[in-house]
Amino acid sequence: MKKLYVASVTPFDQEGKLNEAALKMLWERNLSEGADGFFIGGSSGECFLLTRDERVRSFELASQYRDRGDMFAHVGAISTQEAVFYAKEAVKAGIENIAATPPIYFGFSEKEIAGYYHDIAEAAGRPVLYYNIPSSTHKDLDVKHPEVQALLRSGAINAIKHTNLNLLEMDRIRNINPEIRCFGGFESCMVAFLAFGCEGFIGSSFNFMLPQFKYLLRLFEEGKLEEARMLQTKCNNILDVLLKNGLCANLKYILSSQGIPVGEVRKPFVILTKERADEMDEVLSQYLEIR
Repeated sequence: MKKLYVASVTPFDQEGKLNEAALKMLWERNLSEGADGFFIGGSSGECFLLTRDERVRSFELASQYRDRGDMFAHVGAISTQEAVFYAKEAVKAGIENIAATPPIYFGFSEKEIAGYYHDIAEAAGRPVLYYNIPSSTHKDLDVKHPEVQALLRSGAINAIKHTNLNLLEMDRIRNINPEIRCFGGFESCMVAFLAFGCEGFIGSSFNFMLPQFKYLLRLFEEGKLEEARMLQTKCNNILDVLLKNGLCANLKYILSSQGIPVGEVRKPFVILTKERADEMDEVLSQYLEIR
């Protein structure tokens, strides 16, 4: 069974603090729409803009839902010590799945990055999902590098969130270790990723567009490929605007417009201008409804 996991936003109240009630409201809605679980504290959750207490508290809140879906705690950080701290806190809270981006900024070597993942896995007592998002980390997963190949074969990595348009790379990862589960991270290419055999998706737009992608998945599994491609195009028309004008700001604008008080994005992100909000409203009015 293919799984669709919501890469959850992090709601803030009017004082800019974590809004636990709004987060639960969002999760309840997503679960009613058929979410298989949640990816907590990732990119759409404004991960590196959260305080230590906020990241830990979000894991504790997610643990309350672990009997209703699969929970992934993103623990990525620049320092191994910090990532290990978050991993231990997530495990303490009862989260089964630990995920991490590679460490950013310093241009760490493949050997250093491999050591980072080994340390997280050892601290957590379980393998880690490698969050591969080179558009944000500026670090490619070089599957030809011996250190990367050894990491992928080691057992320290059991899954990939492949937020990368390079489908061949996903194939090469599986060629190195067929046991690694590969989840797509760019839902704009869901049909293609499904055809390439990914286990499912972890998507930001699932916060508000999960029914559309659940239906797209059903069309694909029923062999209705032309209908699936047509729906993919409609969803992509929305995604084009969503990404062009700011992913996190648009997600929060849409959810707030739908009655879930998720608040504003945290600076240095900026809220949508009226012009951009109107553009988002216009494309949603044209393409959001499933026909």
